[in-house]
Amino acid sequence: ANFFDCVKSRKQPISDVASHNRMLNICHAINIALRLDRKLVYDPATQQFVGDEQANAFVSRKQRAGYEIVV
Repeated sequence: ANFFDCVKSRKQPISDVASHNRMLNICHAINIALRLDRKLVYDPATQQFVGDEQANAFVSRKQRAGYEIVV
């Protein structure tokens, strides 16, 4: 209901895209640290792990042909 109210009023919703993005990045970073079984340093500005290529390999993967996201 809040979303539709905000569409009509043009106000910021209770839960916006930016806060969800930050929260999900933290969840993914924790998941990667658990998989690697070690502490990691995550830089939210670059969305990369500092000095850890193995951890950064988990951040993204090659996209399937025909489903690429073109920026």
